[in-house]
Amino acid sequence: MNPAEDGEREFEGLGAFGRLPALEPLVPFNPFKNGSRDWHAVEVVKTVLLTPLFVVRALLWIVSLALGFLCTKLALIGAKDVLKKPFSAWRRLLLFPVRFFARVLLFACGFHWIHIKGKPAPRDQAPIIVSNHISFVDGVFIFFRHLPVIVTAKENLSLPVAGAIIKAMQVISVNRVNPDSRHHASGEIKRRAMCNDWSHVMIFPEATTTNGKALVSFKAGAFTPGYAVQPMVVRYPHVNVDPSWVGEGPAVYTLLFRLMTQVHNYMEVEYLPIIRPSFAEQKNPRLFAERVRTTMARALNMMVTDHSYEDAALATEAAKRGVDSGASLLEFPKFERLFHLSSKDAKRFFSNFRALNCGRRGIVTYESFVEGLGLPDSTVLRQLFQFFDRQDSGHITFHQYTFGLSFIAKHKYFTEALAAIFKYCDGVENGYLQHDDLQPRIQDVIPSLSDKQYTKLFDRIDVRKAGVVSREEFYSFLEANPEYVVLFLISKPDLISSYKKDERMFIGLNGMRRSNSGKY
Repeated sequence: MNPAEDGEREFEGLGAFGRLPALEPLVPFNPFKNGSRDWHAVEVVKTVLLTPLFVVRALLWIVSLALGFLCTKLALIGAKDVLKKPFSAWRRLLLFPVRFFARVLLFACGFHWIHIKGKPAPRDQAPIIVSNHISFVDGVFIFFRHLPVIVTAKENLSLPVAGAIIKAMQVISVNRVNPDSRHHASGEIKRRAMCNDWSHVMIFPEATTTNGKALVSFKAGAFTPGYAVQPMVVRYPHVNVDPSWVGEGPAVYTLLFRLMTQVHNYMEVEYLPIIRPSFAEQKNPRLFAERVRTTMARALNMMVTDHSYEDAALATEAAKRGVDSGASLLEFPKFERLFHLSSKDAKRFFSNFRALNCGRRGIVTYESFVEGLGLPDSTVLRQLFQFFDRQDSGHITFHQYTFGLSFIAKHKYFTEALAAIFKYCDGVENGYLQHDDLQPRIQDVIPSLSDKQYTKLFDRIDVRKAGVVSREEFYSFLEANPEYVVLFLISKPDLISSYKKDERMFIGLNGMRRSNSGKY
Protein backbone atom coordinates (compact mmCIF):
# COMPACT_ATOMS: atom_id res chain seq x y z
CA MET A 1 0.00 0.00 0.00
CA ASN A 2 1.47 3.33 -1.03
CA PRO A 3 1.22 6.43 1.20
CA ALA A 4 -1.41 8.07 -1.01
CA GLU A 5 -3.73 5.05 -0.74
CA ASP A 6 -3.00 4.83 2.97
CA GLY A 7 -4.01 8.46 3.47
CA GLU A 8 -7.28 7.96 1.60
CA ARG A 9 -8.42 4.69 3.14
CA GLU A 10 -11.36 4.76 5.54
CA PHE A 11 -10.67 2.47 8.46
CA GLU A 12 -13.44 -0.07 8.87
CA GLY A 13 -15.65 0.63 11.85
CA LEU A 14 -14.73 4.23 12.66
CA GLY A 15 -18.12 5.41 11.45
CA ALA A 16 -18.64 9.11 12.18
CA PHE A 17 -14.91 9.66 12.69
CA GLY A 18 -14.40 9.27 8.93
CA ARG A 19 -11.10 8.97 7.10
CA LEU A 20 -7.69 8.97 8.70
CA PRO A 21 -5.50 11.74 7.24
CA ALA A 22 -2.31 10.76 5.46
CA LEU A 23 0.55 9.83 7.78
CA GLU A 24 3.64 11.75 6.68
CA PRO A 25 6.83 9.68 7.01
CA LEU A 26 9.13 10.63 9.85
CA VAL A 27 12.53 12.03 8.84
CA PRO A 28 14.91 9.11 9.57
CA PHE A 29 17.31 11.20 11.61
CA ASN A 30 17.83 11.88 15.31
CA PRO A 31 19.21 15.37 16.00
CA PHE A 32 19.31 14.70 19.75
CA LYS A 33 21.85 11.88 19.82
CA ASN A 34 25.49 12.55 20.70
CA GLY A 35 27.88 11.18 18.07
CA SER A 36 30.93 10.53 20.26
CA ARG A 37 32.80 7.42 19.23
CA ASP A 38 32.94 4.49 21.63
CA TRP A 39 36.05 4.16 23.69
CA HIS A 40 38.75 2.26 21.80
CA ALA A 41 42.28 1.24 22.72
CA VAL A 42 44.00 4.37 21.39
CA GLU A 43 41.46 6.67 23.07
CA VAL A 44 41.83 4.84 26.40
CA VAL A 45 45.64 5.11 26.29
CA LYS A 46 45.44 8.79 25.35
CA THR A 47 43.02 9.49 28.19
CA VAL A 48 45.29 7.79 30.72
CA LEU A 49 48.31 9.73 29.48
CA LEU A 50 46.42 13.04 29.60
CA THR A 51 44.94 12.48 33.06
CA PRO A 52 47.57 14.77 34.71
CA LEU A 53 46.61 17.46 32.16
CA PHE A 54 42.96 16.87 33.05
CA VAL A 55 43.73 17.54 36.72
CA VAL A 56 45.39 20.86 35.83
CA ARG A 57 42.55 21.84 33.49
CA ALA A 58 39.91 20.89 36.05
CA LEU A 59 41.59 23.01 38.71
CA LEU A 60 41.83 25.90 36.25
CA TRP A 61 38.11 25.47 35.46
CA ILE A 62 37.10 25.47 39.13
CA VAL A 63 39.26 28.48 40.03
CA SER A 64 38.07 30.47 36.99
CA LEU A 65 34.43 29.66 37.69
CA ALA A 66 34.83 30.65 41.37
CA LEU A 67 36.57 33.92 40.52
CA GLY A 68 33.97 34.69 37.86
CA PHE A 69 31.22 34.05 40.39
CA LEU A 70 32.84 36.41 42.93
CA CYS A 71 33.26 39.15 40.32
CA THR A 72 29.63 38.70 39.32
CA LYS A 73 28.44 39.02 42.90
CA LEU A 74 30.56 42.16 43.26
CA ALA A 75 29.04 43.69 40.14
CA LEU A 76 25.54 42.91 41.40
CA ILE A 77 25.97 44.56 44.81
CA GLY A 78 23.21 47.13 45.27
CA ALA A 79 21.72 46.39 41.85
CA LYS A 80 17.93 46.54 41.70
CA ASP A 81 15.57 45.27 39.02
CA VAL A 82 18.46 43.39 37.42
CA LEU A 83 16.16 41.72 34.89
CA LYS A 84 14.26 44.92 34.03
CA LYS A 85 16.72 47.83 33.82
CA PRO A 86 19.97 47.96 31.78
CA PHE A 87 23.24 48.09 33.72
CA SER A 88 25.12 51.35 33.92
CA ALA A 89 28.52 51.57 32.20
CA TRP A 90 30.48 51.08 35.43
CA ARG A 91 28.62 47.88 36.30
CA ARG A 92 29.32 46.48 32.86
CA LEU A 93 32.97 47.41 33.37
CA LEU A 94 32.98 45.35 36.57
CA LEU A 95 31.78 42.37 34.55
CA PHE A 96 34.72 42.57 32.15
CA PRO A 97 36.90 40.23 34.30
CA VAL A 98 34.08 37.68 34.16
CA ARG A 99 34.35 37.69 30.37
CA PHE A 100 38.07 37.02 30.73
CA PHE A 101 37.36 34.06 33.04
CA ALA A 102 34.85 32.75 30.50
CA ARG A 103 37.65 32.60 27.94
CA VAL A 104 39.81 30.75 30.49
CA LEU A 105 37.00 28.20 30.88
CA LEU A 106 37.06 27.59 27.15
CA PHE A 107 40.84 27.21 27.25
CA ALA A 108 40.55 24.69 30.10
CA CYS A 109 38.15 22.65 27.95
CA GLY A 110 40.77 22.42 25.21
CA PHE A 111 39.48 25.22 22.99
CA HIS A 112 42.85 26.96 22.81
CA TRP A 113 42.04 28.98 19.73
CA ILE A 114 38.68 29.53 18.08
CA HIS A 115 38.41 30.23 14.38
CA ILE A 116 36.09 33.23 13.84
CA LYS A 117 34.86 34.29 10.41
CA GLY A 118 33.05 37.56 9.83
CA LYS A 119 32.24 40.25 12.35
CA PRO A 120 29.28 40.99 14.60
CA ALA A 121 27.22 43.89 13.29
CA PRO A 122 26.76 47.07 15.36
CA ARG A 123 23.78 46.91 17.64
CA ASP A 124 21.97 49.79 15.92
CA GLN A 125 22.02 47.82 12.65
CA ALA A 126 21.10 44.37 14.01
CA PRO A 127 20.00 44.37 17.66
CA ILE A 128 19.26 40.63 17.63
CA ILE A 129 21.76 37.80 17.06
CA VAL A 130 20.49 34.27 16.48
CA SER A 131 22.57 31.11 16.60
CA ASN A 132 22.30 27.36 16.40
CA HIS A 133 22.74 25.67 19.78
CA ILE A 134 24.88 22.58 20.31
CA SER A 135 26.63 22.65 23.66
CA PHE A 136 27.12 24.53 26.92
CA VAL A 137 30.32 25.71 25.22
CA ASP A 138 28.19 27.96 22.97
CA GLY A 139 26.92 29.89 25.96
CA VAL A 140 30.40 30.34 27.45
CA PHE A 141 31.72 31.66 24.13
CA ILE A 142 28.78 34.05 23.71
CA PHE A 143 29.25 35.39 27.25
CA PHE A 144 32.95 35.96 26.55
CA ARG A 145 32.44 37.54 23.14
CA HIS A 146 29.28 39.64 23.62
CA LEU A 147 28.00 39.69 27.22
CA PRO A 148 24.56 39.88 25.60
CA VAL A 149 21.00 39.69 26.86
CA ILE A 150 19.95 36.10 26.31
CA VAL A 151 16.66 34.25 26.42
CA THR A 152 16.93 31.26 28.74
CA ALA A 153 14.75 28.75 30.54
CA LYS A 154 13.48 30.09 33.85
CA GLU A 155 14.92 27.14 35.79
CA ASN A 156 18.47 28.10 34.75
CA LEU A 157 18.31 31.10 37.11
CA SER A 158 18.24 28.65 40.03
CA LEU A 159 21.45 26.83 39.05
CA PRO A 160 24.22 27.02 41.67
CA VAL A 161 27.03 29.42 40.69
CA ALA A 162 26.03 29.49 37.01
CA GLY A 163 22.62 30.94 37.95
CA ALA A 164 24.20 34.14 39.32
CA ILE A 165 26.37 34.54 36.22
CA ILE A 166 23.35 34.00 33.97
CA LYS A 167 21.44 36.59 35.97
CA ALA A 168 24.27 39.08 35.41
CA MET A 169 23.56 38.76 31.68
CA GLN A 170 20.15 40.34 32.47
CA VAL A 171 18.41 37.47 30.78
CA ILE A 172 14.86 37.18 29.55
CA SER A 173 13.57 34.12 31.39
CA VAL A 174 10.86 31.96 29.87
CA ASN A 175 8.84 28.96 30.92
CA ARG A 176 8.94 26.94 27.71
CA VAL A 177 5.70 25.05 28.38
CA ASN A 178 3.68 28.12 29.38
CA PRO A 179 2.17 30.07 26.42
CA ASP A 180 1.71 33.20 28.57
CA SER A 181 5.40 33.13 29.55
CA ARG A 182 6.42 32.77 25.91
CA HIS A 183 4.19 35.71 24.96
CA HIS A 184 5.75 37.82 27.72
CA ALA A 185 9.24 36.84 26.49
CA SER A 186 8.37 38.03 22.97
CA GLY A 187 7.35 41.40 24.38
CA GLU A 188 10.59 41.65 26.36
CA ILE A 189 12.66 40.80 23.29
CA LYS A 190 11.01 43.65 21.39
CA ARG A 191 11.40 46.09 24.30
CA ARG A 192 15.10 45.41 24.68
CA ALA A 193 15.83 45.23 20.98
CA MET A 194 14.45 48.74 20.43
CA CYS A 195 16.57 50.34 23.20
CA ASN A 196 20.31 50.81 22.60
CA ASP A 197 20.99 50.98 26.35
CA TRP A 198 20.85 47.19 26.34
CA SER A 199 23.43 44.84 24.87
CA HIS A 200 22.70 42.73 21.83
CA VAL A 201 19.80 40.36 22.36
CA MET A 202 21.14 36.83 21.79
CA ILE A 203 18.66 34.04 21.04
CA PHE A 204 18.89 30.32 20.26
CA PRO A 205 15.69 30.03 18.18
CA GLU A 206 15.77 26.21 18.26
CA ALA A 207 15.08 26.53 22.02
CA THR A 208 17.11 23.38 22.65
CA THR A 209 20.48 21.82 21.89
CA THR A 210 21.07 19.46 18.97
CA ASN A 211 24.02 17.39 17.75
CA GLY A 212 24.82 20.06 15.16
CA LYS A 213 23.91 17.93 12.16
CA ALA A 214 20.56 19.60 11.39
CA LEU A 215 18.61 22.72 12.22
CA VAL A 216 15.34 21.90 13.96
CA SER A 217 12.24 24.11 14.05
CA PHE A 218 12.75 27.74 15.03
CA LYS A 219 10.52 29.38 17.61
CA ALA A 220 9.11 32.69 16.39
CA GLY A 221 10.14 34.79 19.43
CA ALA A 222 13.32 36.23 17.92
CA PHE A 223 11.45 37.24 14.78
CA THR A 224 8.20 38.59 16.20
CA PRO A 225 9.57 42.13 16.86
CA GLY A 226 10.27 42.53 13.13
CA TYR A 227 13.83 43.83 13.60
CA ALA A 228 16.89 42.94 11.54
CA VAL A 229 18.80 39.93 12.86
CA GLN A 230 22.34 38.69 12.36
CA PRO A 231 22.71 34.91 12.17
CA MET A 232 25.73 33.33 13.84
CA VAL A 233 26.58 29.69 13.15
CA VAL A 234 28.74 27.43 15.31
CA ARG A 235 30.56 24.27 14.25
CA TYR A 236 32.57 21.72 16.25
CA PRO A 237 34.73 19.64 13.91
CA HIS A 238 35.65 16.52 15.90
CA VAL A 239 36.78 12.92 15.59
CA ASN A 240 36.37 11.18 18.94
CA VAL A 241 34.42 13.52 21.22
CA ASP A 242 31.19 15.15 20.13
CA PRO A 243 30.67 18.19 22.42
CA SER A 244 26.89 18.25 21.88
CA TRP A 245 24.89 18.21 25.11
CA VAL A 246 21.73 16.37 24.11
CA GLY A 247 19.16 13.92 25.43
CA GLU A 248 20.96 10.74 24.39
CA GLY A 249 24.52 11.54 25.26
CA PRO A 250 26.94 11.81 28.15
CA ALA A 251 26.10 13.79 31.28
CA VAL A 252 27.70 17.23 31.53
CA TYR A 253 30.44 16.02 33.90
CA THR A 254 31.33 13.14 31.60
CA LEU A 255 31.34 15.52 28.65
CA LEU A 256 33.66 17.91 30.51
CA PHE A 257 36.02 15.03 31.37
CA ARG A 258 36.21 13.86 27.77
CA LEU A 259 36.76 17.39 26.44
CA MET A 260 39.54 17.98 29.00
CA THR A 261 41.32 14.76 28.06
CA GLN A 262 41.69 15.78 24.42
CA VAL A 263 44.85 17.51 23.24
CA HIS A 264 42.79 20.18 21.45
CA ASN A 265 39.13 20.71 20.60
CA TYR A 266 38.03 22.61 17.51
CA MET A 267 35.39 25.31 17.38
CA GLU A 268 34.41 27.53 14.45
CA VAL A 269 32.15 30.58 14.63
CA GLU A 270 30.85 32.45 11.60
CA TYR A 271 28.86 35.69 11.54
CA LEU A 272 26.57 35.83 8.52
CA PRO A 273 25.26 38.98 6.82
CA ILE A 274 22.38 40.86 8.42
CA ILE A 275 18.89 39.69 7.39
CA ARG A 276 16.05 42.23 7.36
CA PRO A 277 12.40 41.15 7.27
CA SER A 278 10.17 42.00 4.35
CA PHE A 279 6.76 43.56 4.93
CA ALA A 280 5.12 40.13 4.63
CA GLU A 281 7.62 38.65 7.12
CA GLN A 282 6.90 41.42 9.60
CA LYS A 283 3.26 40.39 9.44
CA ASN A 284 4.11 36.69 9.62
CA PRO A 285 7.21 36.08 11.82
CA ARG A 286 7.25 32.37 10.97
CA LEU A 287 8.06 33.24 7.36
CA PHE A 288 10.97 35.35 8.60
CA ALA A 289 12.14 32.57 10.93
CA GLU A 290 12.07 30.05 8.09
CA ARG A 291 14.10 32.30 5.78
CA VAL A 292 16.73 32.83 8.48
CA ARG A 293 16.83 29.09 9.21
CA THR A 294 17.28 28.26 5.52
CA THR A 295 20.12 30.79 5.28
CA MET A 296 21.88 29.31 8.32
CA ALA A 297 21.38 25.74 7.08
CA ARG A 298 22.91 26.67 3.74
CA ALA A 299 25.95 28.19 5.49
CA LEU A 300 26.30 25.07 7.66
CA ASN A 301 25.67 22.75 4.70
CA MET A 302 23.08 20.77 6.63
CA MET A 303 19.40 19.85 6.40
CA VAL A 304 16.44 21.29 8.28
CA THR A 305 13.86 19.13 10.08
CA ASP A 306 10.53 19.64 11.82
CA HIS A 307 11.81 18.44 15.18
CA SER A 308 11.40 20.81 18.12
CA TYR A 309 12.03 21.38 21.82
CA GLU A 310 9.08 19.06 22.57
CA ASP A 311 10.85 16.30 20.62
CA ALA A 312 14.02 16.98 22.60
CA ALA A 313 12.06 16.58 25.86
CA LEU A 314 10.66 13.25 24.62
CA ALA A 315 14.15 12.13 23.56
CA THR A 316 15.52 12.91 27.01
CA GLU A 317 12.67 11.01 28.65
CA ALA A 318 13.23 8.03 26.34
CA ALA A 319 16.96 7.91 27.08
CA LYS A 320 16.21 7.95 30.83
CA ARG A 321 13.82 5.01 30.38
CA GLY A 322 16.25 2.91 28.35
CA VAL A 323 14.49 3.46 25.01
CA ASP A 324 16.39 4.63 21.94
CA SER A 325 15.76 8.37 21.80
CA GLY A 326 15.18 8.28 18.05
CA ALA A 327 12.15 6.03 18.60
CA SER A 328 10.41 8.76 20.62
CA LEU A 329 10.58 11.51 18.00
CA LEU A 330 7.45 12.87 16.33
CA GLU A 331 8.52 16.06 14.53
CA PHE A 332 6.11 17.58 17.00
CA PRO A 333 5.15 20.78 15.10
CA LYS A 334 3.37 18.63 12.50
CA PHE A 335 1.18 17.07 15.20
CA GLU A 336 0.63 20.49 16.74
CA ARG A 337 -0.57 21.88 13.42
CA LEU A 338 -2.71 18.88 12.48
CA PHE A 339 -4.23 17.88 15.82
CA HIS A 340 -3.39 20.76 18.22
CA LEU A 341 -1.47 18.19 20.24
CA SER A 342 0.12 19.52 23.43
CA SER A 343 3.48 18.46 24.88
CA LYS A 344 1.58 17.11 27.90
CA ASP A 345 -0.50 14.88 25.60
CA ALA A 346 2.64 13.64 23.84
CA LYS A 347 4.32 12.72 27.14
CA ARG A 348 1.19 10.89 28.28
CA PHE A 349 1.04 8.96 25.01
CA PHE A 350 4.71 8.03 25.38
CA SER A 351 4.04 6.71 28.87
CA ASN A 352 1.19 4.59 27.47
CA PHE A 353 3.41 3.40 24.63
CA ARG A 354 6.13 2.27 27.04
CA ALA A 355 3.50 0.32 28.97
CA LEU A 356 2.95 -1.72 25.79
CA ASN A 357 6.44 -3.24 26.22
CA CYS A 358 8.08 -1.28 23.41
CA GLY A 359 11.60 -2.42 24.42
CA ARG A 360 14.90 -0.72 23.67
CA ARG A 361 14.13 -0.36 19.97
CA GLY A 362 10.88 1.47 20.65
CA ILE A 363 8.56 -0.75 18.59
CA VAL A 364 5.52 -2.75 19.68
CA THR A 365 4.64 -6.09 18.10
CA TYR A 366 1.12 -7.48 18.14
CA GLU A 367 2.03 -9.92 20.91
CA SER A 368 3.43 -7.07 23.06
CA PHE A 369 0.40 -4.95 22.22
CA VAL A 370 -2.05 -7.59 23.46
CA GLU A 371 0.01 -8.30 26.56
CA GLY A 372 0.42 -4.60 27.38
CA LEU A 373 -3.32 -3.93 27.15
CA GLY A 374 -4.08 -7.04 29.21
CA LEU A 375 -6.65 -8.15 26.63
CA PRO A 376 -7.01 -11.46 24.75
CA ASP A 377 -6.10 -12.13 21.15
CA SER A 378 -9.21 -11.50 19.08
CA THR A 379 -10.41 -10.16 15.76
CA VAL A 380 -11.27 -6.77 17.25
CA LEU A 381 -7.78 -6.49 18.82
CA ARG A 382 -6.17 -7.30 15.48
CA GLN A 383 -8.26 -4.57 13.86
CA LEU A 384 -7.20 -2.14 16.58
CA PHE A 385 -3.56 -3.05 15.95
CA GLN A 386 -4.07 -2.50 12.22
CA PHE A 387 -5.54 0.93 12.99
CA PHE A 388 -2.08 1.95 14.26
CA ASP A 389 0.03 -0.19 11.89
CA ARG A 390 -0.60 1.91 8.81
CA GLN A 391 2.13 0.24 6.73
CA ASP A 392 1.16 -3.35 7.68
CA SER A 393 4.71 -3.91 8.95
CA GLY A 394 3.74 -6.10 11.88
CA HIS A 395 4.83 -3.56 14.49
CA ILE A 396 3.86 -0.11 15.74
CA THR A 397 6.18 2.85 16.21
CA PHE A 398 5.56 5.68 18.66
CA HIS A 399 5.04 7.97 15.67
CA GLN A 400 2.22 5.74 14.36
CA TYR A 401 0.75 5.22 17.82
CA THR A 402 0.61 8.95 18.58
CA PHE A 403 -0.86 9.66 15.15
CA GLY A 404 -3.71 7.20 15.76
CA LEU A 405 -4.44 8.37 19.30
CA SER A 406 -4.27 12.04 18.29
CA PHE A 407 -6.75 11.45 15.48
CA ILE A 408 -9.20 9.94 17.95
CA ALA A 409 -8.59 12.06 21.06
CA LYS A 410 -8.62 15.39 19.18
CA HIS A 411 -11.54 14.54 16.89
CA LYS A 412 -14.57 16.83 16.97
CA TYR A 413 -16.79 13.84 17.74
CA PHE A 414 -14.65 12.51 20.61
CA THR A 415 -16.90 13.90 23.34
CA GLU A 416 -19.96 12.44 21.63
CA ALA A 417 -18.14 9.12 21.37
CA LEU A 418 -17.55 9.11 25.13
CA ALA A 419 -21.23 9.84 25.77
CA ALA A 420 -22.34 7.16 23.29
CA ILE A 421 -20.07 4.53 24.84
CA PHE A 422 -21.24 5.35 28.36
CA LYS A 423 -24.88 5.19 27.28
CA TYR A 424 -24.26 1.82 25.65
CA CYS A 425 -22.54 0.46 28.78
CA ASP A 426 -25.14 1.92 31.16
CA GLY A 427 -27.82 -0.58 30.25
CA VAL A 428 -30.06 0.32 33.17
CA GLU A 429 -29.47 4.06 32.58
CA ASN A 430 -28.87 4.97 36.21
CA GLY A 431 -25.80 7.14 35.57
CA TYR A 432 -23.15 4.79 36.91
CA LEU A 433 -21.69 1.38 36.06
CA GLN A 434 -21.78 -1.60 38.43
CA HIS A 435 -19.11 -4.30 38.15
CA ASP A 436 -21.53 -7.03 37.10
CA ASP A 437 -23.63 -4.78 34.86
CA LEU A 438 -20.65 -3.52 32.87
CA GLN A 439 -19.12 -6.97 32.26
CA PRO A 440 -21.56 -8.22 29.60
CA ARG A 441 -21.23 -4.92 27.70
CA ILE A 442 -17.43 -5.16 27.62
CA GLN A 443 -17.54 -8.87 26.70
CA ASP A 444 -19.96 -8.03 23.91
CA VAL A 445 -17.17 -5.84 22.46
CA ILE A 446 -14.40 -8.39 23.26
CA PRO A 447 -16.13 -11.79 23.41
CA SER A 448 -12.98 -13.72 24.37
CA LEU A 449 -12.30 -11.53 27.44
CA SER A 450 -11.95 -13.74 30.51
CA ASP A 451 -13.43 -12.93 33.92
CA LYS A 452 -9.92 -12.35 35.30
CA GLN A 453 -9.00 -9.98 32.49
CA TYR A 454 -12.26 -8.10 32.93
CA THR A 455 -11.69 -7.71 36.67
CA LYS A 456 -8.25 -6.20 36.04
CA LEU A 457 -9.74 -3.82 33.47
CA PHE A 458 -12.53 -2.79 35.83
CA ASP A 459 -9.99 -2.14 38.60
CA ARG A 460 -8.17 0.23 36.26
CA ILE A 461 -11.39 2.14 35.58
CA ASP A 462 -12.57 2.11 39.21
CA VAL A 463 -9.89 4.42 40.61
CA ARG A 464 -11.81 4.98 43.85
CA LYS A 465 -12.12 1.20 44.40
CA ALA A 466 -15.77 1.67 45.22
CA GLY A 467 -17.04 -1.25 43.14
CA VAL A 468 -18.98 1.19 41.00
CA VAL A 469 -17.81 3.56 38.22
CA SER A 470 -19.21 7.05 37.80
CA ARG A 471 -19.63 8.78 34.47
CA GLU A 472 -16.65 11.05 35.27
CA GLU A 473 -14.39 8.08 36.09
CA PHE A 474 -15.39 6.28 32.91
CA TYR A 475 -14.78 9.39 30.80
CA SER A 476 -11.39 9.96 32.47
CA PHE A 477 -10.31 6.40 31.67
CA LEU A 478 -11.29 6.70 28.01
CA GLU A 479 -9.62 10.12 27.71
CA ALA A 480 -6.39 8.66 29.14
CA ASN A 481 -6.66 5.54 26.95
CA PRO A 482 -8.29 6.54 23.63
CA GLU A 483 -7.47 3.13 22.12
CA TYR A 484 -10.49 1.74 24.01
CA VAL A 485 -12.68 4.26 22.19
CA VAL A 486 -11.40 2.76 18.92
CA LEU A 487 -12.25 -0.72 20.22
CA PHE A 488 -15.87 0.28 20.80
CA LEU A 489 -16.14 2.05 17.44
CA ILE A 490 -14.72 -0.98 15.61
CA SER A 491 -17.05 -3.38 17.37
CA LYS A 492 -20.08 -1.05 17.25
CA PRO A 493 -19.68 1.14 14.14
CA ASP A 494 -23.19 2.63 14.50
CA LEU A 495 -22.69 3.60 18.14
CA ILE A 496 -22.42 7.37 17.59
CA SER A 497 -25.15 7.59 14.96
CA SER A 498 -27.52 5.62 17.23
CA TYR A 499 -26.66 7.89 20.14
CA LYS A 500 -27.34 11.00 18.04
CA LYS A 501 -30.64 9.55 16.86
CA ASP A 502 -31.71 8.82 20.45
CA GLU A 503 -30.67 12.31 21.53
CA ARG A 504 -32.70 13.91 18.73
CA MET A 505 -35.72 11.82 19.69
CA PHE A 506 -35.25 12.78 23.36
CA ILE A 507 -35.02 16.49 22.49
CA GLY A 508 -38.02 16.18 20.22
CA LEU A 509 -40.13 14.49 22.88
CA ASN A 510 -39.15 17.13 25.44
CA GLY A 511 -40.10 19.85 22.98
CA MET A 512 -43.48 18.23 22.38
CA ARG A 513 -44.09 17.96 26.13
CA ARG A 514 -43.27 21.64 26.66
CA SER A 515 -45.46 22.58 23.71
CA ASN A 516 -48.36 20.49 25.00
CA SER A 517 -47.99 21.79 28.53
CA GLY A 518 -48.27 25.35 27.18
CA LYS A 519 -51.74 24.64 25.82
CA TYR A 520 -53.26 24.23 29.19
